[in-house]
Amino acid sequence: VLLIRDDVADHRKWSERLSCDRILHSGDVDNSTADVETKLQGSGPWNLGRDVQLIHTPGHTEGSVCLFYKPLKILFTGDHLLMTETGLSICERYNKCSVPMQIDSVLKLLEIDFNWIIPGHGRRVEFKDREEKDSILKAFVEENYSQCR
Repeated sequence: VLLIRDDVADHRKWSERLSCDRILHSGDVDNSTADVETKLQGSGPWNLGRDVQLIHTPGHTEGSVCLFYKPLKILFTGDHLLMTETGLSICERYNKCSVPMQIDSVLKLLEIDFNWIIPGHGRRVEFKDREEKDSILKAFVEENYSQCR
């Protein structure tokens, strides 16, 4: 699964080496990814078997997707959400679509019962429980919402 169109160098080579299909949201398909085998349409979510769910989280890019691995309650966020030394961040500086849309997409994550964030950049984050996760995400959105509206 390619979570965003960025940072997908050698995706063809990896697909051939591992004999796997590539999945990318249609909103992120460009010349370098036009040949991916599966292009997600719409706003999902999409299930890959029982254990994996893809959540459309637009904002960083139009087709940003997070991958939720249910058995271990891990959310792979790509460039959507990460932890820096000062707390949660959406890396506004590198946003390629819409900061307000990205902040709205953080709210979608309140519906997901995860304990870990594994970002494309930065440190991994472990929450002790859903209450802590929801509290931190809500505080992040409230703090950043007024700046973007």
